[in-house]
Amino acid sequence: MPDDRYLEPDIETMSRSDLEALQEERLLDLLPEATRAMPAGRTLPPAPTAADPLPVEFLLHSLSEAMPANAVLVEEAPSHRPAMQKFMPMRGQDSFYTMSSGGLGYSLPAAVGMALGRPRARTVCLIGDGSAMYSIQALWTAAQRKLPLTVVVINNAGYGAMRSFSQVMQVRNVPGLELPGIDFVKLADGMGCHAVRVTKSSELAGALSYGLSHTGTSLIEVMVDSAVPLLYAQKG
Repeated sequence: MPDDRYLEPDIETMSRSDLEALQEERLLDLLPEATRAMPAGRTLPPAPTAADPLPVEFLLHSLSEAMPANAVLVEEAPSHRPAMQKFMPMRGQDSFYTMSSGGLGYSLPAAVGMALGRPRARTVCLIGDGSAMYSIQALWTAAQRKLPLTVVVINNAGYGAMRSFSQVMQVRNVPGLELPGIDFVKLADGMGCHAVRVTKSSELAGALSYGLSHTGTSLIEVMVDSAVPLLYAQKG
């Protein structure tokens, strides 16, 4: 009897996941034996404290804790990227997607495409209010297709990244940076999505729990502190 350990697997009948695992195993076999110790993992900061106005750090930490293990995050929130990198660690391969450079308007339709391609997993689109307005009509497609998509709009009533740019450039009263009065709940509702607004920290956990388990597309508009940290100043 031949030893099964030395039989070549029939790759034509293997599932995609088994084939990927086999390819990974063979690639690992080609690597030389490592001699250095495994580096220590990054120490996560303490959980942010709830407050009102709602701190964006508290939102991002709460979202990271509430997301399903197999969820995919599609992000476009440049005003809050330092906090996101601090409180929303990547979960592994194919778990995180974002825009290229500083281009805006990509992530909401990209999240719809991701949800179309992964109908059995939850896709989460984390997006600023300014970015969302570039392609808000993508919500209609998601609702029509009943996609498992949760859109979290971080509403700081303006283009926060551009506010920070104006601070660095020492330019005052730049027009067009404020976006008051946009009602994302009504916009989403008008396109057939479930939608809710969060204005207090105490409302966040319930909204995330429902939105992340909702059958179909949901939108959670989170009103956060409009103050934006200085993002682009030179260090030193």
